Amino acid sequence: MRTDILDLHAFYESPLGRTAQRFVAAQLRARWGGAERLRVAGFGYAAPYLELFAEAERALALAPDAQGVMRWPQDSRNRAGLVDEICWPLPDASIDRLLIVHGLEESGDPRRLMREAWRVLAADGRLVVIASHRRGLWAIVGTTPFAAGRPYLRRQLFALLAESTFRPLEWIGALHFPPVQSRAVLRAAPAWERAGARLWPWFSGVIMIEAVKELLAPVGLVQRARAPALRPRAVRPAGA
Repeated sequence: MRTDILDLHAFYESPLGRTAQRFVAAQLRARWGGAERLRVAGFGYAAPYLELFAEAERALALAPDAQGVMRWPQDSRNRAGLVDEICWPLPDASIDRLLIVHGLEESGDPRRLMREAWRVLAADGRLVVIASHRRGLWAIVGTTPFAAGRPYLRRQLFALLAESTFRPLEWIGALHFPPVQSRAVLRAAPAWERAGARLWPWFSGVIMIEAVKELLAPVGLVQRARAPALRPRAVRPAGA
């Protein structure tokens, strides 16, 4: 069971969601810049973060079919679509940068999901996984999407990436402030983030790991898509 698209959208429209997005997006931008002339895709609920990459050659938002999808972007040709979580309608080695956010924790088969990520990434492609941290408050307080599904420890994510033939490059924590809608807490969130990064990095709300695709995959690791490669078609907004 996945978090419904309307609940994800409502969270990111809230003051708490916008604040969380700002801090996570800053870390992502620091690693990938504007992804100029690169092909970028996000899986899960990635649309709020894909807005960083207006300079990309192409950006696609892939949503698991059990979650639902909303049109993205709102003001231009739709680039969001529903996909089977372990069979994406993309050619092999077609993506330069791949972001997984709100995609891994509720997956029914994380290993097969990561194999599909490996398949669509180009030879020098890079992956960022953003996952709820088992030791953080955000995995405990059930008022945000980061409390849904299976939270991870850093070592668990590193092991999953290694099993899927990715080489982790670095990790960083984000969302050190408490997940509450209090105006006072949200105003102080920048100070919480700075202090948390120095004093309690092991208790961040989310873990971000950047990894690179390893080319020597074991026999049987790569599974080609069962469906032909297609561009995601325009869909109606959820609830329409």
